[in-house]
Amino acid sequence: MNDLEPDVPLDNIVEVDETYVGGKFENMNRKRLKHHRETGKDNKTAVMGLLERDGKARLTVIGNNTFKDVIRNNVAPTAEIMTDSHLSYTGLANEFKAHEAVNHNIKEFKRGIAYTNSVEGFFSLFKRTIFGTYHQVSPKHLHRYCAESSYRFNSRKISDADRFQFAISNTKGRLTITN
Repeated sequence: MNDLEPDVPLDNIVEVDETYVGGKFENMNRKRLKHHRETGKDNKTAVMGLLERDGKARLTVIGNNTFKDVIRNNVAPTAEIMTDSHLSYTGLANEFKAHEAVNHNIKEFKRGIAYTNSVEGFFSLFKRTIFGTYHQVSPKHLHRYCAESSYRFNSRKISDADRFQFAISNTKGRLTITN
């Protein structure tokens, strides 16, 4: 259930936003909570959502990349980027056709074609899948959950039977888990 065209960059108007996936500290057992507090390790993993309006969507675990690195790797330079006002998105207008940002801090959610509502809706579907179906995900396998959610979103307009047939026809031999 991976992206069938991972090398094809998103183009036209692309909404970009980030979210954080992980458990709450109050739900941890005492031993794990103590370890997180001692090491200063955060309990959340950053995930970036990129959604081409009237096109495909992608979820990517940010990992050691910067926000701009993920955008550069997934979006064509001819695209218009729509983000929120996070400081990490500053300067995107120099690398892409255009960059518009909405400022949620002042209750601005839409200004003309500048909005991130579609990608935020994509995140809500992703998080509902985690909470409702899987209940929890580990950071080690988070990229697989992201790939599956992207696949489901991108194939949402076809029937479940056709989606299943399409997924099975794209397997290459035995299904295995690889890192």
